[in-house]
This record gives sequence, C-alpha cells and structure tokens, in this order.
Amino acid sequence: MQGVALITGGASGIGAATAEAFISKGVRRLVLIDINQDSLDTFSQSLKAKDNGDKLDILAVQCDVTDEDAVKGVIDQAVQKFGRIDYAVNSAGITNKSKVGQYKTADWNRVINVNQNGVFYCMREELAQMEKQDFLPCQSKDTRRAQRGAIVNVCSINSFVAAKLNAAYVSSKHAIVGLTKTCAIDYASHGIRCNGIAPGYIETPITLSPQNIEVLRKSTQPERTPQGRPGIPEEIADVIVFLCSEGASFVNGAIWEVDGGFLTL
Repeated sequence: MQGVALITGGASGIGAATAEAFISKGVRRLVLIDINQDSLDTFSQSLKAKDNGDKLDILAVQCDVTDEDAVKGVIDQAVQKFGRIDYAVNSAGITNKSKVGQYKTADWNRVINVNQNGVFYCMREELAQMEKQDFLPCQSKDTRRAQRGAIVNVCSINSFVAAKLNAAYVSSKHAIVGLTKTCAIDYASHGIRCNGIAPGYIETPITLSPQNIEVLRKSTQPERTPQGRPGIPEEIADVIVFLCSEGASFVNGAIWEVDGGFLTL
C-alpha cells in the first residue's frame, strides 16, 4: 500500500495494532494521535526501532479529540508534513459504567464527546482534506477502483446490541453507525469510502484490567462467542487495513462485524 495513514487512539490497543498492520503492508508515513503523550512517544520509538532502515516517517501528536480546534490543528500539521491523508482510522474511545438513572451529566457528556463528537470532528477535517487531494495511483488495471481516501470508524458489537451499565457507550456507538453510513452516501461520488468495523470482545488494556477481566472471560465462553476466546488487536487491525485498501474498493457504508460470532447468537 502507498499513502499516508492517520490513526486516532493510535498509541495502544487496536489503534497501535492498526499502525503496525499498515506498516506491514508497506505504508511508511503515519500520523498517530492519542491523548497520552508518553504512550505516543514510547510507541513511536518502538516502531522506529523495528524499522530496519525502511525510512518510516511518523508524526506523533498529542490531541484530545473532543477539542475541535485541536483536531483541526493536528490535521493541518499532518497535511503540512505529508501533503495528504489517504487512510483515516478513528479509533479513540472511552466508556463509563452506570445505570441510566444514576448517570452524572459530566460522565455522560464525556463519553458522548469522545466517542461521537470526537469522531465527527476528526471526520470533518479528514474529509475536507481528502476532497481536495488527487486520487492515489491505482494499482488495478481498472482505474474505477482508484480512491481519494478511505475512512474506517471503530464501532463495536454495542453498535447493534446493548450492554448492562453502558448506556452512554452503547448510545455513542449506535450513533457512529449512522454517521458512517451517511458519510458513505455523501462522499462516494468524490472517490472517498467510509466504513466501520464492529469488534467483539478483544484483549486490550481496558478489557484485561481487573475490573473488566471477568466480563471478558464470561463473554468469550462458547455459548456467548462461538469461537470460545477473545480476539486480539491484530485481528481487528488486519480487517481495518483491508477496508482502507484498494482491495475493498467496492465496500462502502458497511459495518463489518469482527467478533468471533458473538452477534450470530
């Protein structure tokens, strides 16, 4: 793959695995965005240490995606450095557990702001740039497969089903499905595709934490997840990179479930 990949939530979990997956497919210019500067620095250094002289170029920028001015500034930085954005993966997300009747307004708003508004702020800037740039060189003999850009939003199985004590998270992830599909309609004629991915229970620092590990164990038993295990970030990342690639040139407005069969039951 050619081009420039931008990833929010890019310093850990699915975001970090996606950065490595892009590199494995030949992408050498990356924009990594995360709220944690230390994690960004550590991860960027580890990627460069494994580079083997392949001229990996990384722009790592600390940013709170709920700050629309900061998001615009990061996209401007990325374009100033690399000239374009070809693949955008909006992966930043949080949760906060409470019954609906006991939710504090500040906690509700924080989840909605990161998971829904943050994705919107990022997409708005990503799309504005993609519209202005030339098509990537097409690898196929049929140039109808060429694209100006591709966006993948990280949704969730909770984009389709509820989860106890997770009203804000579930609401935000349902909303991202609608945003993704609408974007696909609005920008198809511009040579830009927008898809989503709905991971199931995946081994990440959050799901492996002491307060969540029992939920992960129960939810990945065969009666809940037919494959009988949690997924790993690399299994999500590989699908994300495919959805960005020319190989998925006729996939638009789709939300791919990558959940070990969870939603089939």
